[in-house]
Amino acid sequence: MSSFEYTSVLASIIVGYALADMLRGLQLLLKARKKVRWDWAVPLLAALVALSLIQVWWFQYRPESGPITIGAFLPGLIQLVLLALLASAVFPDDVPDQGIDLRVYYTENAPFLWTVYAVALVWLMGTDVVTRARAGVPFVNIALNQVAEMIVLALMVSLALMKRRWWHAIGFFLLITSGPVGWLSRSVG
Repeated sequence: MSSFEYTSVLASIIVGYALADMLRGLQLLLKARKKVRWDWAVPLLAALVALSLIQVWWFQYRPESGPITIGAFLPGLIQLVLLALLASAVFPDDVPDQGIDLRVYYTENAPFLWTVYAVALVWLMGTDVVTRARAGVPFVNIALNQVAEMIVLALMVSLALMKRRWWHAIGFFLLITSGPVGWLSRSVG
């Protein structure tokens, strides 16, 4: 078994766990649908997180890169763990007998959710900077490569700090239209 095959198994387990946890949370809400007051923000955030998980996992597939050292594998592993922690918090863990309002759930948990998402992005950006610097890429080029990610990071931080629904609607629109697919593919690739 190559080092790529060896490490990709662990990465796949973490992504599978995170996606399964999200599906479990969604199933819980769907089963208790009569006790759930739905809101648009939680399902949209779940979709963004799922896309981010899949994108990070997908871009770790590089069998042609040769042997992978533990030092090369750990940054990607930490990235997946951060996204798995985020995925486990997107949906509520249970639906109380009196029911749950997903708008209230999102409002109460948005600072934590968006902070973890921002930390995951900072980690991704940091590992990208280190990788490019070690490869001899000039700092100016590295900085220019990070502009889109810095904008997304600023947006995530603002979503963690601001409670205004209209700003969250705009933030979701901007994140969905630019998407984790776009910024992750530029950062990881």
